[in-house]
Amino acid sequence: MKNISSVGNNMVKFKPSFICFIILSTLSFTTHAANKELESPQLQETTDAIELQDSYARPDYVEIERLRDTKQIIVISKEDIQGKGNRTISDVLKSVPGISVDTSGQGNIDLRGQGAETSQRNLQVLLDGAPITTLANHPYTTNYDIIPVEQLERIEIIPGGGSVIYGSGTAGGVINITSNLRSMANPKTSVLSEWNSEGYRLNANLGARVSDTFSILGTASKLNRDLYYKDTYRNSEYYSLGGRWDLTPDQSLMLRGSHLTESSQYVKTLTSRNIKKYGKDYVPPDKTVTVGIDENGKLIKKTISGYLIGDREVDSYNLSYQNAFTEKLNFATDVFYTDGFYTNNANWEQKVNQKSHGTKIKLDIGYLDDSNLLFGVDYAKQKASIHYIGSYKKDSKGRYYGVPHNFDYDKTTKAIYALNSLKSDQFVFTQGLRRELSEWSFDKSGTVNGSGTSDRWNTAAELSLAYLYRDTGRIYGRYERGYTLPDGLQISDQSVVNGEKIYTPTKAEDEKYDLFEVGLRDKLAFSTINITFWTSNTNNQLNRIYLTSVNDAKTMNLLKTRRWGADVDFQQTLGNFTFQESYSWLRGRSDYNNHGRQFLEENGKNTIDYTKSGLTKVPEHSVKLKVKYDFTDDLSGDIQYTYYGSYNNFLSDANKEEDGVVKSRELIDLSVRYAPIEHIELYGGVTNLMNKTYYDYVTAGYGSLIPGNERSFFAGIKATY
Repeated sequence: MKNISSVGNNMVKFKPSFICFIILSTLSFTTHAANKELESPQLQETTDAIELQDSYARPDYVEIERLRDTKQIIVISKEDIQGKGNRTISDVLKSVPGISVDTSGQGNIDLRGQGAETSQRNLQVLLDGAPITTLANHPYTTNYDIIPVEQLERIEIIPGGGSVIYGSGTAGGVINITSNLRSMANPKTSVLSEWNSEGYRLNANLGARVSDTFSILGTASKLNRDLYYKDTYRNSEYYSLGGRWDLTPDQSLMLRGSHLTESSQYVKTLTSRNIKKYGKDYVPPDKTVTVGIDENGKLIKKTISGYLIGDREVDSYNLSYQNAFTEKLNFATDVFYTDGFYTNNANWEQKVNQKSHGTKIKLDIGYLDDSNLLFGVDYAKQKASIHYIGSYKKDSKGRYYGVPHNFDYDKTTKAIYALNSLKSDQFVFTQGLRRELSEWSFDKSGTVNGSGTSDRWNTAAELSLAYLYRDTGRIYGRYERGYTLPDGLQISDQSVVNGEKIYTPTKAEDEKYDLFEVGLRDKLAFSTINITFWTSNTNNQLNRIYLTSVNDAKTMNLLKTRRWGADVDFQQTLGNFTFQESYSWLRGRSDYNNHGRQFLEENGKNTIDYTKSGLTKVPEHSVKLKVKYDFTDDLSGDIQYTYYGSYNNFLSDANKEEDGVVKSRELIDLSVRYAPIEHIELYGGVTNLMNKTYYDYVTAGYGSLIPGNERSFFAGIKATY
């Protein structure tokens, strides 16, 4: 039996006094200013011009509009995405408190402390309304950087919840990425060139309004980027072509096709010992692998690089139709189709092929003065497969033959939902319900064979109430019951039937969570305030359990996990200054539920190998402070400070120290934008100004670490017409 082990860290505590100082000083300052509102006509005028942070959410997605009455929505605007040294979507998300993104170039996104093992299946990521969340993380995973940052209009982040509208996997939240598909009513032509310490980016958009009712937009982007370790890189090219047809003033049809091709060579993780010994000069040792069999039945060997290969291609097609039948009756539908492959291993021949299609249909009905009832129908079909020769055996004559390893996954999701928002005087009362059927099937062959189908019914619900105590202020409370399905790895168990080990559909239950939130949103003088306190409880957490005694792998509901935390955001505009202060705090604790305790009593505590079964390890504190100053109408600059706290583990059985390599970090970023003449914009800056060395994320299993990005300078020029 193996002893339980996993990566841990020497905790570096963040000083609570510093957090309290920021929050209390800002609150006292803005409250004092609010008391003076009526005494200063100039200040009153400034106050009237300010909008709350999440009011920037556009009505392109009516479902987001319906959520924001009683839900925090973080909006990252186009201005904050571009010209800041961001190369990918992952770079953009790193600066948001409460979000963890690893830096391997193939990283996971963790929202609200889901942890390395569960973050992928507890997050919904959408591009232009279409889900792009990975169907299967087995045997390899991929990332969400499938569109260049130059093509983005904004990113909307819903921390925690959203299961009534989005279904399975929203315990961590929802990230809705909006591209320039939604802005084709006024297409722009632009050219961008950027150099940075890690490589370069090129982008060109060609847009034209062909007639009063029809417009087109074509784009091309190229990214060449050096990664942290020696001889590692990530290069990609992206092309798209789309059109918008305004059938009537209240009716539009948008269509876009895109192609992404990417090649990369990278090191995903290292042990702390190798990091200390080699640093960024680490080169993985070559590997000798079998690539075939000769005519005599002998194995053909080949030496290949130890680097991981991250090549992929994705073709995507999106169709969006919107029709405002009347002022109070709106219809919208998004249809999507994707097809492609990715590799994420050292053998370029092992490709995961993925294909998906589906539609999301929404009907929004207004009634009374300002109430709404949203009906929705979702349909999605996703497939993933990988086929390769996984091992070799000898026949009776001593000749080798290859044993095919085939993994095929198929999931069909059908759902209906309703979300009612009743507004009366100073109250907003929201009720939502979703009913979903997921038809999961798998067919696996290799050293262990098996196939099966699992039909899984689930129901999600939410209730919320907001009290609008004045025009700009509200307090709200919210409850949500959501669920998470097993992923491609978890949907099957290894079982012994008639003395033979086979794959069978898992007997594990779908994971359920209860989310409670209370929040306050207001505008005091020149400051907006967003405060949310939340707690999430899961009594039957899904975990892939590796049993050391029998070398079996099963999906089981052995743990109960409670997470709790707070999100705070302030924004102020004072003359030419714009300030933002954001803070996220989260904690969590996992323990064995009744089924888990019974399992340990029957099998022994050390029967679970937690170096493979995963852990939940997330930062407790994260802070962002940002100051922007407009020197003139054409020249502006900003400085951003980000603090990312040390990690804390939820499950004591999974703790292991990693020699103090993973610590808290403080980063400073600078950027400047200048428009010397009409249509031309120059920008530049530096990320990680102090060149802090840090390790950004601790993954599940095997005691492995990932380094953060070094200091990087960037400069670019953009012409827009």
